[in-house]
Amino acid sequence: MSSQERMNILLILTDQHRYDTLGCYGAPTCRTPHIDSLAERGVRFDWAYTPTSPCSPARAALFTGLYPHHNHVAVNDNVLNPDAPTLASELSRAGYNLGYAGKWHVDRNTLPSDHGFEGKDFPGYGYPPAGGVIEGLRFGGGARRPIPHYPEYLEQHGYERPRVLEAFYGDNPSKQNQEMYALQSGTVETTFECMVSEHTIELLRGFKDAHDQEEKPFFLWANFWGPHTPCLLPEPYYSMYDPKTIPQEPSFTETWDRKPGVQQLYERFWGLSSGGWESWREIVARYWGYVTMIDDLVGRILDELRVLGLEENTLVVFTTDHGDMMGAHRLIEKGPFTYEQCYRLPMVAAHPACEAPDSICDEFVYLHDLFPTFLEMAGATPPDVPDSRSILDNLLGRATPTGRDSIYSAFQAQIFRFEQRMVRTRTHKLVYNYCDIGELYDLVNDPWEMRNLMGLPETQAVQKELLDLMHEHIVRLDDPIFRSFDAIRHVY
Repeated sequence: MSSQERMNILLILTDQHRYDTLGCYGAPTCRTPHIDSLAERGVRFDWAYTPTSPCSPARAALFTGLYPHHNHVAVNDNVLNPDAPTLASELSRAGYNLGYAGKWHVDRNTLPSDHGFEGKDFPGYGYPPAGGVIEGLRFGGGARRPIPHYPEYLEQHGYERPRVLEAFYGDNPSKQNQEMYALQSGTVETTFECMVSEHTIELLRGFKDAHDQEEKPFFLWANFWGPHTPCLLPEPYYSMYDPKTIPQEPSFTETWDRKPGVQQLYERFWGLSSGGWESWREIVARYWGYVTMIDDLVGRILDELRVLGLEENTLVVFTTDHGDMMGAHRLIEKGPFTYEQCYRLPMVAAHPACEAPDSICDEFVYLHDLFPTFLEMAGATPPDVPDSRSILDNLLGRATPTGRDSIYSAFQAQIFRFEQRMVRTRTHKLVYNYCDIGELYDLVNDPWEMRNLMGLPETQAVQKELLDLMHEHIVRLDDPIFRSFDAIRHVY
């Protein structure tokens, strides 16, 4: 395969993004016309899942094509397995230029430039306004000094440093150092998310020149920090959606009956529910505004791709690392729970050679399937591992079965340690909680996962079936949780 025949790859990754906030996934109010346009040109994946959460484990899985116990990043800020092939090592070896913009947070010890990416390094979580860059912002205020790229961006363009004009913190004193949402002064151009789009566009222009001169394809990974809270927004996005029009989450009436106690503990930790749905919907409205702001910035990147004449030889994939509960079950972000709002992903791919534009793939796929997929596109041979598989045929709009009848996910810790495994079929979900009651949901009759059927006499047959299926996944993947799971599965 010659370099001229190989596609450029543009991967746009958001952070903590619920699939049902996109118009192409049926969002009735939240507007995302630019991401929707990608779906119209390509394929929308309706059964895409993250193999893990939170951020670093999910990103490391994408970067290596491996589950956390194989890539060594099981929790935020672990250290990546130095022996694991990565998208950077393999695509560089295949002759690709590498570009990176925005959030990193793959592991603690490395930076994008350590892996050969061209771009600007944001170590760790790398929150751009941290360290007092934005006056009045509490989140990230403990940073010793700001990372210089955002202040430099503001100075380069002659923008005043933004200020926080109003904010909501929740009612738990332990979380008063983090805004749930905040109104930022200035325009969208002064936001750090706009900086990400500008850095991405700069890299696109440089790679266009390199492609013309050297005929080298590129892999460009653009990473937004949002719509992860705090939802720090300027107008018009801050007030774009009227909270009073946002319907209550169907699972907001959660009673915690026969649910793991850790979930109720997590709700109390965040302290966001004392005001009921009237308070929650204010957060959701800003989250939606954040989603639309990012969509507009994605539109700028896609416009530049078109202006540069790169649209016809670039695969564009839009997805996220994991979802966000955002009020479902009165929970927020990710944590010791495997509800659909957290593990199901938006994933949209627009391949110039797509054979069925505006189509839907209803096969089970994973976030980290993108690793072998990109390698196959590059003419490289993906590692032969049980963790992931190429979905290139599916990106091309072909009705090619993945051979999967279920999804398997692994979780270790977020805020506090709580080891957990999940298996999900088309109709049911079973969750193994290492030190708490297990969970079993009938997703056909109980799509909001309100009634835990674990241990009930009438569900013993399906419970055994899913326990056996989870056992198969654990053995296939050589998951180190095998011993504890196997000791208890027969008496669950």
